[in-house]
Amino acid sequence: MSHYEVYGAVGSPYSMKVRAAMRAKRLVHTWTGMTAQDRQQVMPNVKAPVIPVIKRPDGSWTNDSTPFLLSLEQEGRGLLPPRPLEHFACLLLEDMADEWFMKAMFHYRWAYEDDAEWCANWLMFDSLPNAGRAGVEEAAETIRERQISRMALVGCTSVTGPLIEASWKRVCGHLETMATGPNRFLFGNRISLADLGFYGQLKVMSVDPTPMAWMRAETPYLYRWLDHADDASGIEGDWADGLSQPVQDLLAIAGDTYLPFLKANEDALNAEEDSFSLEIEGGQYEQGVFKYQVKCLQTLRAAWRRLDEATRKQAAERIGPNAKILEASAG
Repeated sequence: MSHYEVYGAVGSPYSMKVRAAMRAKRLVHTWTGMTAQDRQQVMPNVKAPVIPVIKRPDGSWTNDSTPFLLSLEQEGRGLLPPRPLEHFACLLLEDMADEWFMKAMFHYRWAYEDDAEWCANWLMFDSLPNAGRAGVEEAAETIRERQISRMALVGCTSVTGPLIEASWKRVCGHLETMATGPNRFLFGNRISLADLGFYGQLKVMSVDPTPMAWMRAETPYLYRWLDHADDASGIEGDWADGLSQPVQDLLAIAGDTYLPFLKANEDALNAEEDSFSLEIEGGQYEQGVFKYQVKCLQTLRAAWRRLDEATRKQAAERIGPNAKILEASAG
């Protein structure tokens, strides 16, 4: 029987996202937690050295989680609500989870000494299962130093740290409301692509010391919900009619934080600058420019243009004034 081969790591949020999605869609697949030896065989099949890496039944390879999962929408169970408003909201929130919410994962993992030591050792133990404790911890020291050196590039600094944490906690609060509400997931009683985007980041944070402790104390039902999302293959359910309050609250965060972040990055790239800064979440945020996030904004604008005028108006009411960023043309 043909199947998908997923190569990833349990410490990788995007690997967890894809694995949970394959389970939810009930597609035949295998999961391989990649060791360093596996990487030598798998990574040459893709251009960018990021995980997860997926081998399709036709023998082709990919490692960009969102386009991959969107390409599977007609296989197995769908992950996108069918009605246009909910469909677009799902795409926007999943993108925010992947590109903004993930900054909290990176920040917490490497900004705190206890987390950095724990996480580096854990990641290297998975990658080098036969290296022994000394070998694992020696490799962990190297990766820890490398990741900490990259923090400023992706916007995780001592200045932006409080802002990133505040934003993460605000989102988690709305997700806690979802977890304790009348529906099991954001868009009803079946899991969506947006749920899986948030799940992937939170799943790895749920074992990282500092965010784990906060979640268990402040959002205990969201913490438990992660196991529901991890394998939703047996959860039946329907899409809700309309946007839940948690979804509306998250769309407002997309409007006041995520879309301005994407626009500032685009403007800086168009001006051929190396970094950008803006005021969001009550503080000053700065990071290096990323071409991939311009692609994200362009993809969201394309989805926005596919909406009819009435649906765009409904969405804009929930996103707020910065919905105009979606109306703009790139460049």
